[in-house]
Amino acid sequence: MPDKDNSPAKGGWVFYDAECPLCLAGVRHIGGLFDRQGFVWRALQEPGTAAKLGVTQSDLLGEMKLLLADGRVVGGADAWSALFRSVWWLRPLAWLMCLPGMHGLGHAAYRFIARNRYCLSGACHRRSFALRHHRTTAFFELP
Repeated sequence: MPDKDNSPAKGGWVFYDAECPLCLAGVRHIGGLFDRQGFVWRALQEPGTAAKLGVTQSDLLGEMKLLLADGRVVGGADAWSALFRSVWWLRPLAWLMCLPGMHGLGHAAYRFIARNRYCLSGACHRRSFALRHHRTTAFFELP
């Protein structure tokens, strides 16, 4: 799959939720680090992405996906681990994520962040979440 200027991506293609403020900030702040390793950032919302990744349209926005240059597709915490392995000084973090206890913890943390990414970025539109996480007393407000 070619990138925006029709040349192949050396490392692969990183598909992210382009409607998520948290995701957009991440691409803006650290995307260049992985660009230099040959990765190209693409929106999960681009037409035909679900078919390219081999997922259903309903599963498409569940997690970020990484389509590697060799055709393999990994998602979520495994995608971050693969990205970390591409940068020499982030490799220890990738190795740490492979340890038995850390692997499960990394996946759980990623699933929590992915599931709550709109609320964590301050763009939460779910009233129940806002009410559940805002407590008040008679004298002052607590976050």
